[in-house]
Amino acid sequence: MVNVERISISFSKYLLKEIDNVVKKKGYSSRSELIRDAVRKHVLESNSLDKEGNISGIIIVVYTPTKESMEKMSRLYFEYNEVVKSINQSYITTSCGKNKKVEIFVVDGDAKKISEFYDEISKIDGKIYDKVIVF
Repeated sequence: MVNVERISISFSKYLLKEIDNVVKKKGYSSRSELIRDAVRKHVLESNSLDKEGNISGIIIVVYTPTKESMEKMSRLYFEYNEVVKSINQSYITTSCGKNKKVEIFVVDGDAKKISEFYDEISKIDGKIYDKVIVF
């Protein structure tokens, strides 16, 4: 590959096993190809919030429910209530047996405000997943 730089990256044994399963299942040529694909998708999704004007979308976050993290999420919900149109909250047990909280926000309004909201959500302590989908 032209203009490729090598980096070192560490994963837990559990996550590495999951990566290997996806490589086999989806037919990637290597772990590196899967990781490059995932990073490309993340960059494209993150750039979708760089629009101006009004947008609509969904923000999903999965995190460890501690008193601090849940209080922060509550504060963010009220701070950004002009763009948060609805919220759905559920508790799940992940495949590794940990209890997590899932929050799904339907957002509509100023793209910059929604981007700020998503940036704050993505910093939540104990977060294991977040995703934004813009329409």
